[in-house]
Amino acid sequence: MKNPALLLLLLIASCGTTSFAQTCKSNQYDMLAWMAPQFATANGHWNMVYPTTGTFYWVKGSNGYPWDVDTFDANYVYQSITEEDWNNASTYKQFVSAIPWMPRCINVPTASGKLSSITLTPEQSTFNIHSSCSSYTTQNLNYVVNEIWGPYNESFGDSTTEPTLVLSYRYACDSSYSNCMYKETFALQENAGLVQWTLYQLDGGKYVQQNQTTHSETLQAGSVMPVHPCW
Repeated sequence: MKNPALLLLLLIASCGTTSFAQTCKSNQYDMLAWMAPQFATANGHWNMVYPTTGTFYWVKGSNGYPWDVDTFDANYVYQSITEEDWNNASTYKQFVSAIPWMPRCINVPTASGKLSSITLTPEQSTFNIHSSCSSYTTQNLNYVVNEIWGPYNESFGDSTTEPTLVLSYRYACDSSYSNCMYKETFALQENAGLVQWTLYQLDGGKYVQQNQTTHSETLQAGSVMPVHPCW
């Protein structure tokens, strides 16, 4: 976190909302603070948290879309919806049942490493691809593995390193949760949120990077109204 004034704003705001009420123990990470700190934008990536519904948006454009729409409770942070066509807010992909990405609370480790692991079956990874608000087809991601790794001291776009946790989201795996065709990694920093997303594809037994987006670690106070015509 590179903006002390914004950190104070975040702390004041969090004390008045149920989303940041005392959920985790003092020796645990509250993963919501790593995934979606409130009232902040990092290089065009807006975190919009709605505590009364247990929902948060990662808004990826100043016009209110595209977005990821995720949910949370005292047990988990879940992946629910992501965009389909970046230029059409009426298209999206939605899990039939939101999938748990990570525990809401994770014990602070004494050393870096794998902190949590969640596996999902094809039935649990079923999702609908909406070509419009009412028209969709149904698929699944086959077997899925969601892991949290870290903490690591990493720098993204400046010379200062910060503790970083990494969500490793692997899908299209075989029934032994191996040979996953795709992997997405999400580098997360507490009170900054998502600072880097990377997509890999398995090729010859190795993951080859296909795409990457890096956000500045320097935050600004800001908000955007998510646009979602279908709900």
